[in-house]
Amino acid sequence: MESFGDMFYTEFAPAVRASAIELQSQRNSIQLEELLDALMQALPGYVMLINKQRQIVAVNPAMLCVTGVADTAELVGLRPGEALNCIHSDDAPNGCGTSEHCSVCGAVLAILESQHTSGQASHECHIAFKGNEQRVIDLKVFATPIVIRGEQFTVLALQDISGEKRRDVLERTFFHDVLNTAGGIHGLATLLVEHKNVPSHVEDEYKNWLVEMSGNLVEEIHHQRKLMMAERGEFQPQIVPVAVRDLLEEVHKLYRHHDRTPGRELVLADVPDCTLLTDRLVLRRSIGNMVINALEATPIGGTVTIYATKTSSVVSINVHNVGVMPREVQLQLFLRSFSTKSNVGRGIGTYSMKLFCERYLNGKVYYRSTADEGTVFTIELPCNP
Repeated sequence: MESFGDMFYTEFAPAVRASAIELQSQRNSIQLEELLDALMQALPGYVMLINKQRQIVAVNPAMLCVTGVADTAELVGLRPGEALNCIHSDDAPNGCGTSEHCSVCGAVLAILESQHTSGQASHECHIAFKGNEQRVIDLKVFATPIVIRGEQFTVLALQDISGEKRRDVLERTFFHDVLNTAGGIHGLATLLVEHKNVPSHVEDEYKNWLVEMSGNLVEEIHHQRKLMMAERGEFQPQIVPVAVRDLLEEVHKLYRHHDRTPGRELVLADVPDCTLLTDRLVLRRSIGNMVINALEATPIGGTVTIYATKTSSVVSINVHNVGVMPREVQLQLFLRSFSTKSNVGRGIGTYSMKLFCERYLNGKVYYRSTADEGTVFTIELPCNP
């Protein structure tokens, strides 16, 4: 039976590694293949030659550049996630490929598939780097088998598709929401123009709706601009005193009759009387993301509960629903390009919550999801000094 300290322990891909002697022998063989070296230097993107144990034997200049090292020897023997400083590369004691998170990593999946089928495999991969800046990239991964002097290797080519993914998210979320809101504004404006004898009280109601919907449209545009600035490290939060009870009452009012989730009950439970120094609009939007995700995951007739707790050092804002997230969903939850929805969705929500609250509001975003408790998302922020 495997133990956590075992050199063969793994939660996904095989953990065993080639010895230093084996790696040196492989390096010597490859250095004799001038054509292979020339091809690797010419390939675009980040390119690695890896052995059967998924360890790096050779790389191209772009790989040296992205890892910040000057000599290939510094990367030899590492696995791809270790070389790229992936945030999950040391989740398990035997490194890249052996933790539970690796089971949904496109790079590991492509390598294993290529090794198994002896053919080219391609997957998409999202890598979050270690460090406080929370830098992330989306990659298209191509794994191609190659035999060198009788030994099996894999050419692993990584293409940065972050820009493409950002555009995709923009189309799936921002443009979708803006068009929906703009369509509603246009519809109401058309009613006012085409129906001259609308009762005054109805006309006043339509005008109020127009003001509210146009305000939502402006907020949506501003939020997308903030998100783009946040990803570039340029966002400046507007820190003001925020009464937690008032904020949660506002969120409750905004979402308790939301048109996308009819038939669900939204309950505001216990909230302590306390004040935070934070960005009110960003925090309200982040809590709103938690609420709308919980409502969408709740069947008609179900209940979602908002509540808060306070200790001497932190305030925790929580949203609970009775559902349980599949483990595969949990492992990818905070990825920018991940969505649980098969159609046009809001996959950016959990990612933006974590980005804003952890990087700019000095907080933490986390969840727990069990059969006994259901699912609770939490934003934890420091109390006022």
